[in-house]
Amino acid sequence: MELLQNILVYGILGAIQGFSEPIPISSSGHLVIFKNIFEHFGWNFPKTDITFEVLVNTGSLLAIMFYYRKDIARLFVSFFSYIFKAEKRDAVLPDFRYCMLLIVATIPAAIGGVLLNDYIEEAFSNVKLVGCTLLITAVFLMLIHKYGYKGKRTKRKLNLWDALRMGCFQLVALLPGISRSGSTITGGMLGGLEQKTARDFSFFMFMPVSLGAIILKIKDFATPALSTLWLPYLIAFIISGIVTYLALQLLFSILNKHKMNYFSVYCLAMGLFALIVL
Repeated sequence: MELLQNILVYGILGAIQGFSEPIPISSSGHLVIFKNIFEHFGWNFPKTDITFEVLVNTGSLLAIMFYYRKDIARLFVSFFSYIFKAEKRDAVLPDFRYCMLLIVATIPAAIGGVLLNDYIEEAFSNVKLVGCTLLITAVFLMLIHKYGYKGKRTKRKLNLWDALRMGCFQLVALLPGISRSGSTITGGMLGGLEQKTARDFSFFMFMPVSLGAIILKIKDFATPALSTLWLPYLIAFIISGIVTYLALQLLFSILNKHKMNYFSVYCLAMGLFALIVL
C-alpha cells in the first residue's frame, strides 16, 4: 500500500515538474507548494530529497535536448569547425557567435549557483517566499503579454547585451517561484527580440545551467531514500520527461497566440494561495 502511495505521489510531482519546467509558472516553486500540500495529508518526504530533484530535472533536460536535437548537433559541429577548420569559418560564423553568446548568458547563473547554493536550498523550504516570487513571475508574464510582442530582432541580431540581460534574469530565477523560462523570455522580448528568438535562446541557456546543477548535486545522489523509493523515482523521471516534451510544444503554441496573460493570472492565484492558505 505504501509503495502504491509513493508511486502516486512521486508520479504527480514528476508530472508537475515536467509541465512547469518549460511552462512559465516555476517548476521549483510548484514542487515546494505541492510537497507542502501533500505533507498536510500526512505524506512526508525526505528532508534532503536530492535524488528525486536530480532525476526529475534530468528528465526535463533530456526532453528539451531531444526537442532541439537537430539544432544542438548543428551548433556543436559549427563551434568546433570554427575552431579547428579555418576554411569553414565564414560559413559557420553565425552559429559560432550564437554559441559564444550562450556561454556569456550562462555565466551569471553559473556563478550565482555556486556562490549562493546554500541560500537557494534554504529558500526551497519557505513556501511563503515561493508565494511572493510567484507574484513576481505573474508580473513578468503580464509584461510579455502587454509589451513583449513589439520586438522584431531575429537570431542574427542577437547581441552581447541580450545575452547578459537574459543571463541576469536567469540568475534571479534560481529562486523557487521565479519562472526561469518566464523571466528569461521576458528579458529577451522586452529587449526587442522576436518571441521565437527569445524563447529558443532561453531554452538553450537552460541546458548548460541545468546540466551544471545536476553535476554539482550528483555527489549527493545516492541518498538513503534511493534504496526504498527507486521505483517511484524512476516513474517520476519518465513522467517528467514525457510531460516536459508535450508542455514545450504547448508553450510555443500559446506564445504564438499571444496568450501569456493566462499564465500570469494563474501565477497570481497560486502565489496568493501559497501566501494565504499554506
